[in-house]
Amino acid sequence: MENTIDEILHKGNFTSYRKLINKEKGVNGYEYLHEDRCNGNIISILPYRLNNDIVRRDNPYDFLLRYEMTPCWDMEKNVYSSITGGVDIGDDVVESVLKELKEEAGYTVTKDELIYLGTCFGTKSSDTTYYLFTVNLSYKEEGEATGDGSYLEDQAHCEWVDDISVAEDPLVYTSFYRMTREGITF
Repeated sequence: MENTIDEILHKGNFTSYRKLINKEKGVNGYEYLHEDRCNGNIISILPYRLNNDIVRRDNPYDFLLRYEMTPCWDMEKNVYSSITGGVDIGDDVVESVLKELKEEAGYTVTKDELIYLGTCFGTKSSDTTYYLFTVNLSYKEEGEATGDGSYLEDQAHCEWVDDISVAEDPLVYTSFYRMTREGITF
C-alpha cells in the first residue's frame, strides 16, 4: 500500500503488535496483531462423518472437533474448536491442511477429498486470513495423531461430537454455515 507506514510496536516469538498509518486514507494509527510464524495464514478444518445411528435420524452427521486448552480463552478448562494450524512460510495451504489433519487427528486424506470453504478473518484487530476446509471422513480409518511435540498439543485430542454448539470457536460456525451453503446437508 503506497504511502502506508506499517510499524512494529512489539515483537514476540510468534506474533507482532503493529500500527498502520496512512494519512491520505484517514488511518492515523490502526493497531493490530500479526502472526509472524505463518505470515498471517491459518488453516481450519471441520471434518464430518455420516452417523449410522438409527435413533438419530434428525442429525445423521458427527463433527470432529479439537478438545484443548487455549490459554487466551481459558486456562482452567479445555474448549472445543476446529482443527487449526499455521501455514509455515513457503508452504502450500492444502499441504498444511493434510499435515494438520494427520498430526492432530490421525487421518490421512488426499487433496482431492478436501472441500475448500473459502477464507475469512477472525477479528478487526488481527490481519490473519483463515483458510476453511472440510472433509468427509465417513469411510476413513483413524490412525495415530502424532502431534507436534509441544506440551499443549500433547494434552489435547480430537473428539467426534453430534452437536457443534459445544464449540467456542467461531471458525466452527463459519465452516458449518459454509458447508450448508455448499450443499452439504445436515
